[in-house]
Amino acid sequence: MSPNTNLDRPTGASILGYEIKAPTRTIAELVEAAGHLRNQTNIIVSDSSDLDRSTRRLHNQALDQLHRTMGNELAKSPLNNLLEGLNSLGFSWQGIARVSGVSVPALRKWRHGHSATGANRQRVAMVVAFCRIAEENYLIEDVAGWLETPLHPSAPITGLDLVAEERFDLALELASTRMQDPESVLDRFEPGWKERYASQVEVFVAPDGLPGLRLT
Repeated sequence: MSPNTNLDRPTGASILGYEIKAPTRTIAELVEAAGHLRNQTNIIVSDSSDLDRSTRRLHNQALDQLHRTMGNELAKSPLNNLLEGLNSLGFSWQGIARVSGVSVPALRKWRHGHSATGANRQRVAMVVAFCRIAEENYLIEDVAGWLETPLHPSAPITGLDLVAEERFDLALELASTRMQDPESVLDRFEPGWKERYASQVEVFVAPDGLPGLRLT
């Protein structure tokens, strides 16, 4: 170490006029440092993914608990009140019969005072509970219309299909996330849906520049 006699020359850090030269790192050391940083980054990404999955799982469990609790409470209401409530939301009687798991004639009997089984009453109550959560918690104004909308342009599957199959977990996931591309929900609801509903027709540009259709 020698005194720095030319302080105007930027040769590195200095203390009391003495220049301190930073140690030169070898290529091997630089590669090792880069690998360490890459490993640390991978750990952070993995931890973030685990946290996201845990958060989603807890959120879905809370939704499921809320739905079941509300459904059990609504099941105490007169059945006809529950049916009229669904109809007032915009559901057709045919649609109500479908999500209730009964025929339209059976539904008509309920509306005229005939009793329903406990399982049927519970199912109707769960549908009403789902609609209330969608409205109140996720501000979906037209629940009936939203449920009748296809989830993907390539498949005729709707939210109503999820509810009719009692996949309230998937329907609540759609309502809570407002996901733009619900393919993961479709994958869980109907595996292989992409191949099943693949179009046999494709659009092409003809030699005259106009669009045309042809079988694939």
